[in-house]
Amino acid sequence: MHLPTILTTLTTLALTTSVAPTTTPSQFHPTTNNINNNNNIPKTKRTCAGTQYPVLRANPSQALPYTLAIASGQSTEVGFTIPEDAVGPCSLVVSLPTGAAQITGSGVQVNVIALDGPTPGALVGTTTFGGGGGGAVGATINSFACRAQMCYGLEIASDDGQGGKSVAFVEAAGEGISMTYDC
Repeated sequence: MHLPTILTTLTTLALTTSVAPTTTPSQFHPTTNNINNNNNIPKTKRTCAGTQYPVLRANPSQALPYTLAIASGQSTEVGFTIPEDAVGPCSLVVSLPTGAAQITGSGVQVNVIALDGPTPGALVGTTTFGGGGGGAVGATINSFACRAQMCYGLEIASDDGQGGKSVAFVEAAGEGISMTYDC
């Protein structure tokens, strides 16, 4: 074989093995090719919400409904068990219809103290229960990163030197103090 023939053969081999594909980059774009990329499935926002009702730490076996009482000089401890699939924030809320709270005193403020978590003993919120007629109460006390167990102490904020303030209400599904979250 002569040198010119060898060079021609090598050039032909090089050209046939290095030919670029005839496709354009847009043919591989996920919205324009025939690959099943689930674009024909409608996208829906995943929504999920949950609510946990507290158990009294002094009597964790007490079932709903029960009376939750907060009195001067005492701490009522409540705890929430949060499901594994809960994502934040976990919000501690109070929701009572008009007249649901039995109040001794006027404008009774209740402090909420963390009993566990990153800052045990910290004041994490305050809510006020109206005087006299026991007006409706609906408020988010605070929101937190969700944990498996979330426990709080509820205590009267100040007695103004008078003593004897208290708040009591029925804790039931949809009414009272609860923890809400997404999942």
